[in-house]
Amino acid sequence: MKKLILLAAGLLVFNSAEAYDYIPQMLNDAIKENQTVEYCPEQSVWTHNSDNNCITFTKHITHGTGSFSEYEFQNKLYGTGTTYEFLYNYQLIGYNAHSLKFYKIDFNEGRFVHTVLTDEQLKELFPNLEIIKVSQFQDNEITVKKPWFKDKTFLLVNDTTMDFYKYQFENYSKQNELIRGLFEANKPRTFIFSHFGSRDKLFPILTIHVKNSFKKD
Repeated sequence: MKKLILLAAGLLVFNSAEAYDYIPQMLNDAIKENQTVEYCPEQSVWTHNSDNNCITFTKHITHGTGSFSEYEFQNKLYGTGTTYEFLYNYQLIGYNAHSLKFYKIDFNEGRFVHTVLTDEQLKELFPNLEIIKVSQFQDNEITVKKPWFKDKTFLLVNDTTMDFYKYQFENYSKQNELIRGLFEANKPRTFIFSHFGSRDKLFPILTIHVKNSFKKD
């Protein structure tokens, strides 16, 4: 019996160490406040450094509600409608923490143009986690599965017209402020995504039940 307990404990430690770690990769190419980023119209690419005739933007963050990003070029500010941006394959990817949506951002005819990322693009960015769409919820609830003795990371993505301004997971210490829809389960539990814990019908909660399963997916 003692050997069985030690084996189970070892499996928990091993699998926890292999939990999906997405943040370092994204933060390496994150655009920080007052940092510059360049857009090259001829190649339609974004980069941190270029020798070509590119447009150099400087990032700022609004001080009002929402903390949205703005990019300055020639003393003019251009709003992104996103709260977090990073470079990926010479593309500028933006995330809105209040709508839970990812966008590909281009600069065309003097303005930023947003295109919502497709399922395939999201899976390419986050290959080792399970994406949960808001449209999959029934009566604002959903049940998902995780393997026994293993952590699993999930990403909540909004594909509806609903708004989740200032929403966060309740009683979850690992809440990430950059990508609020991201959460990790190391055991069966229920996650509640709410507006400051409110139960007001104006701010409906999302309830996610995580259960163990022997199946991989």
